[in-house]
Amino acid sequence: MSEEILSLIKSGKQEKTTEHKVEKKTTWLIFTIGNQADGNNQYAIPAEIVKEILRDATVFPLPFVPPYVNGVLNRYGDPYVVIDSAVLEGKEPQKSLLFIVMNDESHTCLRITDVKDFFTASEKDVVKFSEAELSDFYDGTLNINGQEVFVLNVQSIIEKVGKEIAAA
Repeated sequence: MSEEILSLIKSGKQEKTTEHKVEKKTTWLIFTIGNQADGNNQYAIPAEIVKEILRDATVFPLPFVPPYVNGVLNRYGDPYVVIDSAVLEGKEPQKSLLFIVMNDESHTCLRITDVKDFFTASEKDVVKFSEAELSDFYDGTLNINGQEVFVLNVQSIIEKVGKEIAAA
């Protein structure tokens, strides 16, 4: 009887090792920054780093900050720094009142123009930039139905803002 149990346990272990690898999938928030005339204005960030998406929040201006920092908005009694990614890229400031609040300790949010979609993609759909073409603000591109969308490196944007505000 115990031999039968041992053989069942061994065969179960063998079945587990022969199973196919499950491909990791990530859900991305696809959004726009700036206007359509700017060309490719669609961007992506992992949905897991998004705390919430706000519309019509009041932004209170701050003195002595870089031009891409619009000010702060009040969220449940906590101040969140508003970053206009369009200005960070050298484009015209956005007029929209739509914000992505980050789900981290930075108390940061990005001003965006529009939310397009949530898209689930496998790792093969994400093309990482090589060291030679590495950008300060982008990790790579995401292939969505044949269209390339830039993947924002939110952490590097937050670090840049932190350094520049601290230096001011």
